[in-house]
Amino acid sequence: MSGHLELTVTVQPHAVEAAADVLRAHAPAGVSIEPPFEALDEDGNVAFDADAPIRVRAWLAAGARADIDAIRSDLAALGDGLLEPLAVRAVESEAWADTWKEHFHAMRVGERLLLRPAWRTYAAQPGDVVVEIDPGQAFGTGQHATTRMCLAELERQLRPGARVLDVGSGSGVLSTAAALLGAEHVDAVDIDPAAVSATADNARRNGVDAIVRIAHGSLDAAWPFDKPPDGRYDVTLGNLSSRVVRELAGPLVSSLAPDGVALLSGIIDEQEAACVMALGAAGGRVAETLAEDDWRLLVVTRGA
Repeated sequence: MSGHLELTVTVQPHAVEAAADVLRAHAPAGVSIEPPFEALDEDGNVAFDADAPIRVRAWLAAGARADIDAIRSDLAALGDGLLEPLAVRAVESEAWADTWKEHFHAMRVGERLLLRPAWRTYAAQPGDVVVEIDPGQAFGTGQHATTRMCLAELERQLRPGARVLDVGSGSGVLSTAAALLGAEHVDAVDIDPAAVSATADNARRNGVDAIVRIAHGSLDAAWPFDKPPDGRYDVTLGNLSSRVVRELAGPLVSSLAPDGVALLSGIIDEQEAACVMALGAAGGRVAETLAEDDWRLLVVTRGA
């Protein structure tokens, strides 16, 4: 019976995006980002230590040892963002896919949203909008700052009956939350087949699969649906990366209805200005910037 290798790297908060990108390039089975919890009370409220190191984990088939040297070399480019060298350990086949689950708990985001991993139990309170999530091999449990900011702002911005676009849906946590918060229709796209499967599964798990439409693809030439996205969406969600936000600035802005809003996260602080410039050149206006640690969320509207 073949086993797997668990790869763990410990980094400064500002290096999380880069470290995750390195591991994703080598580990198709998925990446787990573990925020530094300080506390978790019975109401699902979580406190984070903003200055604590963050662990990023990934998994490889045991026969892929030849990739380890390349991963270490790529991680070295993080410089002082890399706090501990890459740790590698063997895990049994039966356990490897579930080892990361112990790090994820029920968590309240915003005023009403409560994220509950599918393997945890939680007694919902009156008024809670409970999103049950099992990310499978896709990114997005809601634990990371970029996703938490998106969810909290989505709760604030979304109006009942809204049309929503989720670009890079990952686990489908944003799409599912949008549907549960009252969206009439959600189109979700991702270039990762594991994410497409996870989004569909989580929409079904939460009873919103009739609202969430998921397909393999992206914007521009990779758009998978028959009707073009231009000008169609009241809310466009993009928990992406600084690079992808810059590359897709044009179609992200053009997807918005005249009074629509894009919530774009996954942006590291040092790349904020470049993203604002790209969005402005595409006809967007950054109406608000939200921050958590080194991460930024841009609230974007069509320019006046």
